[in-house]
Amino acid sequence: MLRRHEPLITVSISKENLLHNLRTYKEAYPEQMIAPVLKSNAYGHGLVVIAELLDKEDIAFFMVDSLYEAEVLRRAGIHSRIVVMGFVRPEAIVSSRLRNTDFAIVDIEQLRSVAKDAHAPVRLHLKFDTGMHRQGLLPNELTEATELIKQNPRLSVVGVGTHLADADNTDAMFTNRQLALWDSLLETVQDSFPSIECRHAAATKGVRTSSTHPMNVLRIGMGLYGCDTAPGDTLPLKPVLSMRSFVTSIRTVPEGDTVGYNATFRATRPSRIATVPAGYYEGIDRGLSNVGSLQVNGMACPIAGRVSMNMTSLDVTGVEVKRGDVVTLISTNPVDSNSVLSMARLAGTTPYVILAHIPTHLYRTVV
Repeated sequence: MLRRHEPLITVSISKENLLHNLRTYKEAYPEQMIAPVLKSNAYGHGLVVIAELLDKEDIAFFMVDSLYEAEVLRRAGIHSRIVVMGFVRPEAIVSSRLRNTDFAIVDIEQLRSVAKDAHAPVRLHLKFDTGMHRQGLLPNELTEATELIKQNPRLSVVGVGTHLADADNTDAMFTNRQLALWDSLLETVQDSFPSIECRHAAATKGVRTSSTHPMNVLRIGMGLYGCDTAPGDTLPLKPVLSMRSFVTSIRTVPEGDTVGYNATFRATRPSRIATVPAGYYEGIDRGLSNVGSLQVNGMACPIAGRVSMNMTSLDVTGVEVKRGDVVTLISTNPVDSNSVLSMARLAGTTPYVILAHIPTHLYRTVV
């Protein structure tokens, strides 16, 4: 048993902001249901934490990537329908006894095995490859897929989806080509399977397409957590996650001395350097070395030198700082230099990477 201890890092989840974002999408797209995306530990926010906050809301279903994530949610007492959209081994699909859980078919080989071996009812979502070319049934495999499913009465098709590869591009040509293919496939699929309940093609970046194409479910991940990555008009979303720690030590570094690995920071004056017990293992991207900043007592203090695995050094020269003072690692204010959006820009990556790299073991609290 692990002994109780006060954590060095706390991840705070705003229930108010999460529900605000959900309501914002519902109001903006009243004709569609919302499917919260909880894969990858709910984009770093906490799989069970987010599911518990949304379990009694009016949603289409929760979306996860793996059977493992679905099992975790069920063990935690989550009741909402779950759709597993990532690859699951066929033998695991046909032997699963998880209640209220649907599985995506992501290629024809997987479907062949499921259709052959299913001896109990299985609810399926057919995923089509309309241009992403990662997963999904190819258009020319639709006839075979239909025959396979109809040969096994235990299989029911309740959903159909695709994924847009370039929806954040202001040039909509590629997206329009995907959606034109989606429209034609959907017409054929619905004729073959009148049992279809859910049609989903748009994630956060592609929501603007939902009003002109046959969809009744929006898969909302990043937007739900407060980062609007869709092009054009943005919704008034609020970041859900903040992260804080504290100063564990302070030292004075003489002019000319260096800080951190590879001596990438050299003091140009006598400098005060504060150490924070959070590094790239804890979600402070290494790309922020010497370019990012964290807030100490509300003041932005530049990162001095390389971000280490479990520690980050800050130049706090001229700032009133003492050991134990609060350090905001991730801010919910989008304009701050340590907001998720700002950190991603400074590190040369995306908000998805910043959030998904916040490890599962960090303590999460709902505020």
